[in-house]
Amino acid sequence: MNKDIYQPYLTYIANYWNQIILKPQRFKLGNRILQRVVMRIPKKNYNIIDVPNTCLVPNTSFYRYIFYWDSYFMFRGLLGTSKEWVIPEMVDNFIYIFNKYHIIPNFSHPEALGRSQAPFLTSMIFDAYRVLHTNHNISYQLQKPQHLIVNKKLWLKKRIKIAIQEYQDVWESPMDADHQHYNHKVADYNLNRYGDRDVGYGHHAEQESGWDMTSRFYNRCDDFLPVDLNCFLYKYEIDFARAAEIFGNMEEKTMWEEKAAKRKDRINTYMWSEAKGFYFDYDYIHKTQSHFVSLAGFVPLWTGIATRTQAQRVIEKLSLFQTKFGLAITDKASLPPKIDTSKVAEPFKITIDEVLKPKQWDYPNIWPPLHYLTVIGLLRYDFVNEAKKLMQEYLDANMQAFDKYGAMLEKMDGLTGDMPPKYWYPTQLGFGWTNAIFYRYINILDELENNTAIFKEPLPATPPYALNFIH
Repeated sequence: MNKDIYQPYLTYIANYWNQIILKPQRFKLGNRILQRVVMRIPKKNYNIIDVPNTCLVPNTSFYRYIFYWDSYFMFRGLLGTSKEWVIPEMVDNFIYIFNKYHIIPNFSHPEALGRSQAPFLTSMIFDAYRVLHTNHNISYQLQKPQHLIVNKKLWLKKRIKIAIQEYQDVWESPMDADHQHYNHKVADYNLNRYGDRDVGYGHHAEQESGWDMTSRFYNRCDDFLPVDLNCFLYKYEIDFARAAEIFGNMEEKTMWEEKAAKRKDRINTYMWSEAKGFYFDYDYIHKTQSHFVSLAGFVPLWTGIATRTQAQRVIEKLSLFQTKFGLAITDKASLPPKIDTSKVAEPFKITIDEVLKPKQWDYPNIWPPLHYLTVIGLLRYDFVNEAKKLMQEYLDANMQAFDKYGAMLEKMDGLTGDMPPKYWYPTQLGFGWTNAIFYRYINILDELENNTAIFKEPLPATPPYALNFIH
């Protein structure tokens, strides 16, 4: 491919990392010297959870915090670059936060300590483990001397232990067990929901999902077993099995594989619709599948839960999300219909209007994280041409936006290729995950064009396949 056409955009992205990678400063506290990152914007007075290691924030102004799942997508832009040393540092920030607060909040602010976010800790730990293994020049660049990370298996073991604790204490904590713990496990289904300590408060559950806000959950997110959340936890279980194998503990490996297999079966039982050929959230209150069609239905391909036949049927739904500038986050037909509320009494009208109003993670908006998970899912099931088309659309659309604004957009209106209208906060310029995925798509397309082997050998009889290149 002709990489020259992308060079101005890649130069911008490389320079932007320098603005959103924040290094710690040294402070004297009594007789001690503390090392902390100061994420506060000068002359702004607000609380924040400071961390001891170099960190990564989404943009230079509005979102000058650490965000949980945002970080995973931003790592896609650091892997394989001279800045990948930040990844182990960020993982240790998450470990520090969990050890201190017993949760990884959706962003590093005290107000978020009652809720987490879509869980990606094991994925980020293995990103860091890869960096430590492949980057032999890494000094961990860092604040840690080299001898502290020579034993990479020990490094991994300590962090996987914390991830298992997060999995058990936060995500597998049963609903209503007490008022001290979280409320993610719906025992009757042995599956998970969003909710944390805000039991019955759908707004915070939706914030925890990362989809804040969306019509997908009908303003009652905590009533659903989301397909993507349960896929992410399936990946935790698979990652724990992978770690156990690295540590030589085959009994523990088998235990985690059995847990993952049972979750996979439950996902396919409650969330797969054979009639519609797609994955849906499950409304455990009303004991029925949702009818809302969103890109969350592609996450089982990213995690490898779908069979080849299921994946083929899911792929057939791509056209429902297609816009002129790429994949919208939801199907237009799933949005609530217009209703004349002019004759509805005011208290009821306010409630109805709140449910029906347009939301930022709805059609026609294009959202890089779910776009990326969809593309990787297509590649894992050998739908390479479809994935290439989506990646090229993404590059073209974001180059056009950059030419107008001089920066990448956090999200994009798929009908106009421009900034969406303001929802509950303005669309941000920058932007960490958009930049990272732009960079990663260029690299993937280049490897595909150069006939790099896509899949790891030996291949199973049918997909999903493990990808051979960084993704």
